[in-house]
Amino acid sequence: MAKFNPKQAQIYIQTLQNVLTNTEETATRVTPFFTKLDDAKQADKIAEIPTAEFAEIKAEFEDTVESYKNNATQLTSASAPIRLLGVHKSLTSAYVKYAEATQLMADAVIVADQKIDVQKYEKSEQDQSVYLEKIHTAVAKIMNSSM
Repeated sequence: MAKFNPKQAQIYIQTLQNVLTNTEETATRVTPFFTKLDDAKQADKIAEIPTAEFAEIKAEFEDTVESYKNNATQLTSASAPIRLLGVHKSLTSAYVKYAEATQLMADAVIVADQKIDVQKYEKSEQDQSVYLEKIHTAVAKIMNSSM
């Protein structure tokens, strides 16, 4: 059996904490833009959002995708302790899919026509919810493991 390496575990946990902190900060930054778009979507008033604001929403969504893709890359390249390899692979897979679902939402915002692709948007919301739950489950397993 592979020997437990406390230094490796410490580096891994630090990487994980950085990714989670960045994810939370990114989500907090994009939430007002998402809320504005979602409220307009629910009220069927997408066309009433000022053009510059609509473009800003799209830009924020794209920045969010970029941030999540960078986080996914960090997770993919992180060296997890042997006993966490399985859950780390689950976490990484869920995070990559979460970033892809976020990309789908950004793609659903069509600035040229000032509209949203409702099918893509709703699929993105559903997928993000599913993968965020999987991320939370994996992180809880990692944090509760006896490293």
